[in-house]
Amino acid sequence: MNGEIRRLLGEDLANYLELLRAKMAFAEELYGIKINYVPLVIGGEIVVLDKNDGKIKWLKTKRPLTVEEFKSLSEKIRENLESGYVEMLLAMNMSCVNGPGE
Repeated sequence: MNGEIRRLLGEDLANYLELLRAKMAFAEELYGIKINYVPLVIGGEIVVLDKNDGKIKWLKTKRPLTVEEFKSLSEKIRENLESGYVEMLLAMNMSCVNGPGE
């Protein structure tokens, strides 16, 4: 994650994004499916967290957000992280996959 973006997001939420990447990796191991992205902002253009490199990107182009783009979306990203919305989106996808023993 770019240092400027990390500063704008705040240390707590930047650390949370690292934890979220670990949760994605755990879900991959548990369910045996590849999870490359988790949505951070949906509606219009979708913004995702890339598990592989930890960058925040546009889903359509896979291009990392510029600092200016991040500034314009930072409040929505923060809101979605703090409210648990991003966690819900990750968990919703898991119900589509047969769990262990099923």
